[in-house]
Amino acid sequence: MARGSLPTEISSFVGRRDDLAALRRLLSSAHLVTVTGAGGVGKTRLSLRVAHELRRSFADGAWWADLSTLHVGADAQLVSETIAKGLGVHDHSTRATLDLLLDHVRDRRLLLVLDNCEHLVDTVGPIVQAMLSAAAGLRVIATSRQPLAIAGEHVVDLRPLTSEAVDLLVDRMRATMPDFEPSGSDRDTALRLCQRLEGLPLAIELAAAQLRSIGMATMLERLDDRFRLLTGLAAALDWSYQLCTEHQRLLWARLSVFAGDLDLAAAEQVCADERLPREDVLAALAGLAERSLLTSEHRGGRVRYRMLETIREYGAGKLAELDDPEAVRTRHRDYFRWLAREAATHWLGPEELRWLERIRAELPNVLASMDWSLRTPGESVAALDMAISLVQSHCWYVIGGLGEGLRWLRLALASGEPQPRPLRAIGLARASMIATFLGEPALAAELMPDTGDDLADANTLTAMAIRAWIVEVDPSAVVGYLTRARDLYAKLGVDGGVFSADMWLAWNGPAENLEAACEELVARAESRQAGYSLASALWTLGAARMRTDPERAIPLVEDALRRFQAVDDMWGCGWTMETLSWAYAAAGHHERAALLMGASGQLWSDIGLRLYRPGPFAVGHQRAATMLKEALGERAFEAAMDEGAELGFDRAVAMGSRVGLPMRSVAPPTPELTAREREVAELVAAGLTNPQIAAKLFLGSRTVQTHLRSIMNKLGVNNRTQVAAHITQQSIDER
Repeated sequence: MARGSLPTEISSFVGRRDDLAALRRLLSSAHLVTVTGAGGVGKTRLSLRVAHELRRSFADGAWWADLSTLHVGADAQLVSETIAKGLGVHDHSTRATLDLLLDHVRDRRLLLVLDNCEHLVDTVGPIVQAMLSAAAGLRVIATSRQPLAIAGEHVVDLRPLTSEAVDLLVDRMRATMPDFEPSGSDRDTALRLCQRLEGLPLAIELAAAQLRSIGMATMLERLDDRFRLLTGLAAALDWSYQLCTEHQRLLWARLSVFAGDLDLAAAEQVCADERLPREDVLAALAGLAERSLLTSEHRGGRVRYRMLETIREYGAGKLAELDDPEAVRTRHRDYFRWLAREAATHWLGPEELRWLERIRAELPNVLASMDWSLRTPGESVAALDMAISLVQSHCWYVIGGLGEGLRWLRLALASGEPQPRPLRAIGLARASMIATFLGEPALAAELMPDTGDDLADANTLTAMAIRAWIVEVDPSAVVGYLTRARDLYAKLGVDGGVFSADMWLAWNGPAENLEAACEELVARAESRQAGYSLASALWTLGAARMRTDPERAIPLVEDALRRFQAVDDMWGCGWTMETLSWAYAAAGHHERAALLMGASGQLWSDIGLRLYRPGPFAVGHQRAATMLKEALGERAFEAAMDEGAELGFDRAVAMGSRVGLPMRSVAPPTPELTAREREVAELVAAGLTNPQIAAKLFLGSRTVQTHLRSIMNKLGVNNRTQVAAHITQQSIDER
């Protein structure tokens, strides 16, 4: 997994030496530092710079969560989900996301930046307080126009720039005019201009963007003439607004409805009309970017545009003057509803991975659109439609988590507003499937079979099959439901639905036809160039082949694991790593199988997923575990499981992919173990697990694991069993 999610710094950082030093110094002991100050004073930029400087000091990385994408008054669950996404946490559970966050940070040493908290202070404060209480290794930087007002908070009140303001202005002017060299008089004028702008970095950046076409002296005169009653930032924003063309002003106002960033296609669909023709949107975007009212970044072959929160707020204030805000928000919702539908319809084809990545980039806007629809009377149908599309596009399997997907479905279904019967039936079916996958079938509402709509009935039959497979363990019912569902999907030409039905049928069909059916699934996915579907098919074929030839099954499941990892699909990785441990066990690679089983168990715990009990997967797990206990012995099996749990995701995947973790032979200890390492090694030899060692030595479990890695490196061994053997032999030799 990634070791952080900090945004890229897209411009040079100028000045603030004392503020940087103060923030670094505070973070050496304080667990929460809130950077406060007026809009445009540079809170976000300072926090980002410090986070980049300190990221290597935190073993579990530096992470970023932008809360500006949430509306005023967003509830604690929505705030927790946004923080979880910032931390890269995948929630495949029905627990409160805050509980999962607490478990995630509890034993980690990481830095978290929460940006733009001011409109959610009353909600963010208790969440941060709970996280800090649970995690001694957590440090939080919050940016807000006011403190969070919780225990242990240290506040850095960021002031406008003084002497450094001129350096910033000159630096930004050189970015657009590389040959610019200020004279003495230029510096005097620059100083007076920066004083007029009150030393606010955002105001200075906005002014610098205009200076290529108007001199500093002229700008200073006009600011004094026209905006003498306004503060520095207000004057700079009003000045920038006045200099914009009519199209740029209208676009600025309309872009304020977006959450996070956006691309040209979204701007054209949401913002274009007879007053702002579609063909003029790109020029208006470029004009706003040239005036530093938008930032732009190339990502994934597309240019993404972002508006700073202070600039967005100014645009939102102008929207009501220039336009009908609800009409713009409706267009915003309709576009992202269309986008979610398109992602759902492109399943099982060469575009499925591209659409997944597009949904990942656009998710803040999609969620904001759903949230607006749920809060706006008469719009819940659109929210339900979008929630269903996100499930059908596999968004919640790969991005975020199934728990979040279930929450959105249940909110839309519980709106109390009239909804078309077929759409509601599909929503209930998808919610039932997710609840069953999460091990909480009791949360599934009653289904609506036989609606007369083929697509709705196919979804309902699929949900009934999943329940019969995992909860009721009735293979004949599974086959009956899935066969009927498959026929309906085929009749409608829904190839993704046919593929999914065939895959689940392969898991439940006759053993004599199993491998052939799975090979056909792989061939179908390959012929469609469907990368994600291919990963699922390879996993299914590997599981089938494990029954007859586990050695040949291993590379198939390894390939699936690498593919799931490539798209950050923790759901797929969890199941594939578990299945891989079974394949290794069946092939006689017992120690590696136990390590992978421990690693998959830890991954499941991290994402909140539970093994389905009762059901075929629980049976497979128990069969493999029993085999490994018999082969390794109870103590060695538990030790290997514990070691696998401590490996960490990346090392576990490397082991599962046969790379990165060569098996090392026992070697003499060079250099010598420290006294603490010797203690840890002797307790390993005595058969204690890492948590038991931690309790005995009054250490954290991660500290024990750090000592254990050092011990293995010094001894030249690869696992706990070899550590124990080495220490035992050394004790014999010493006697």
